[in-house]
Order: sequence, then structure tokens, then C-alpha cells
Amino acid sequence: MRKLTAMIVASTLALSSASFAFAAETAATPATDAATHGKMLHHKGPQHMNPFAALNLTEQQKTQMKEIMKDSGARPDRAAMKAQMDQMHNLVASDSFDEAKVKSQIDTITKAQSDRMLDRARAENKMYNLLTPEQKKQFNENYQNRAAKMEQMRDHKPGQEKPVTAE
Repeated sequence: MRKLTAMIVASTLALSSASFAFAAETAATPATDAATHGKMLHHKGPQHMNPFAALNLTEQQKTQMKEIMKDSGARPDRAAMKAQMDQMHNLVASDSFDEAKVKSQIDTITKAQSDRMLDRARAENKMYNLLTPEQKKQFNENYQNRAAKMEQMRDHKPGQEKPVTAE
């Protein structure tokens, strides 16, 4: 059970950091044209991962957001993350289970993830405060829509027909 918990923590760290890295890279991407806009709002693409992408940002806002992300220190250190994951793997794949070492590694991973999340929240708050009142309203509506979709997906049980969502 402890090994499973450690693997879940490690997997969560890897996935959340990867999604953050993608969001950071796309924070200042130009708005897509009308032909690709609908496709990008589907399950994949920058607008799925980046809450600022669908807000019709001005060039000045995009530039400022790119600078905020660059200066924030919120980008994950992939080499450090890999080293943490490798260390966790070595602990899990050892002949004997050393609970103290695993707990220590979990604490290290959790602290690093917490620091990245704090940096990201700080940067996203700065980016949010660059928005116009209309963009802020749209940002919050987009959040509510994503939250409702996630709730719907979470409530979906295997074997049931897939829930219908408005795209």
C-alpha cells in the first residue's frame, strides 16, 4: 500500500508539472484563427490547458504575460523532477522498503511541487490583473465551464454512455 501511495504521489507530481510546463509555454501564444479555433477548444491544444488563451488578448498583454512567466521562476526544473522521480523509483524498486527514506523523498517532492504551485499562482494572479474587466468575466466563466466539465467527467462511471457536453 505504501508503495502504491508513493507511486501515486510521484505520478501526480510528474503530470501536474508537465501540464504546468505546457500552460507556461502557451501563455503568450497568438490567438488561433477562426478555422482552428473550434478544434483547439476540443480536448487537446493550448486553449484546453491555458486559461488565458481564449481571451482575445492584445499583443501588449501577451508580451506582458510572457515576461511574467519568464520572470516568475514557475517553470519546472525537468532535470530536478526527473532526479526526484528516479530516486522514488529506486526506493520503490529496492529489495527492502525503507519507510523513512520514502517519507523523506515524498516530503522533498511535495515541497518542490508546492513551491512550483505557489510560483504559478503568483504569476497567474499577475497575469489575471492584466486583463480588462470583460476578459476577467470571460476568464471566470471559462473556469466555471471547465469545472462543470470536470465534475461531469468525474461522475461518469465506466460502462455508461459518455456524458454529452457542449463544445
